[in-house]
Amino acid sequence: MSDPKAPETQPGFAPTETPSEIRALALPDVIDGRYRVLGRLGAGAMGVVLRAEDLFLERPVAIKIVEPSLDPAVGQRFVKEAQALAQVRHENVVQVYAFGPFQQSAYLAMELVMGESLESVIDAHAQLGTTMELARALPILRAIGHGLDAVHARRLVHRDVKPANVIIEKSTDRPVLIDFGLARRRSKSSPKLSITGGTPSYMAPEQARDPDGTRVTARADLYALGCTAFELLTGRPVFEGSDVYTVLLGHLNQEPRKVSTLRPDLAPVDDVIHRALSKEPDARHGSASELVAALEGALARVGAPVPTAAVLATDGGLRRSLTRNTTAALRAHGRELRCDAAESATEAASLVSTGRYDLFVIDEESAAGRLAELVQLVRGRNAEAEVVIVSRDFPATARALGDVRIRHLVPKPVNTHVLSAVIGRLELLKR
Repeated sequence: MSDPKAPETQPGFAPTETPSEIRALALPDVIDGRYRVLGRLGAGAMGVVLRAEDLFLERPVAIKIVEPSLDPAVGQRFVKEAQALAQVRHENVVQVYAFGPFQQSAYLAMELVMGESLESVIDAHAQLGTTMELARALPILRAIGHGLDAVHARRLVHRDVKPANVIIEKSTDRPVLIDFGLARRRSKSSPKLSITGGTPSYMAPEQARDPDGTRVTARADLYALGCTAFELLTGRPVFEGSDVYTVLLGHLNQEPRKVSTLRPDLAPVDDVIHRALSKEPDARHGSASELVAALEGALARVGAPVPTAAVLATDGGLRRSLTRNTTAALRAHGRELRCDAAESATEAASLVSTGRYDLFVIDEESAAGRLAELVQLVRGRNAEAEVVIVSRDFPATARALGDVRIRHLVPKPVNTHVLSAVIGRLELLKR
């Protein structure tokens, strides 16, 4: 019986175990007559990484021995991408020094970055039940974004952006993006291992559908950066599951959960991360720096005072609707709202004359002829207070206001979309 969770129509999901040919090779003491092997740093889907010394320049290097491929196209792509990567000069991208043939395969000689992976840092916080301080998290995300922009400028796609592929250099605290998905091959099916040129917990939907890893664009890296930002801010991945199929199906078919479901204080970043994790590549941000700038703007609002609103409507149904939809409209823009409600002009006058409100939503028919007085009361307590008036007769409302000026009118009966659009234009959203 077939596994009902297995998406058989997606060839990129096929869990193919590929025995490592490179691990069976006998590694020499010196590679290419120049690099003296000192030890092994790690192994992955692409091959093995060795610690070595450049005998000519007397500097430490990392040597990546790439898994052989029977497909000539893969080898050709590796050469072209290695050449392009060698041209990238950015402090947040691992520098490629050289590459060349090695037995049946090839090697890359790269900058050796010694430090801790971002994944390890996130895990350490998770074990303590904490998350990284925003003052540290944002510069890391900014560095990754700038590094990705430099990569994308060379028409390269990283294909495997994730916390494990960001090293925080021990001596400088510099975040460095490593382990580009050059000439990726499939490997063991596991949420923590790379398959089809990516890792399931950070894989864009279009990348999951591309088993050869040849048709993805830079927008896939932006999706992975969004996943990385989500995990850095919350300590948890966007989608969780006990197997690769559950995780990948989440990225393919499910709406991502909001950051605020795990950290309510970070509600301002919900819209930014949601856009980065759009299923459609073109709906995402235009660049990694644009994504990070949006995050910076959203995080600047974290900890800002929660705006307060007063709602006046005699009719209970209208009062509840105005309260609910005003609150929802501000939340859609990443702002929480404390909202008080009044069912009479007298009660509203008492509220606004003793409290400082940022927003006053008034049903004109409930103002009982005191519309101008109520607007002046709320502005007397807060000169920057904004007023939204719900009216069935705009000319009559203008006469009732006299010399009092207001900017925002909503026709009655109230259309929630119109109300949301008016709320979206409020100046308090820019403060």
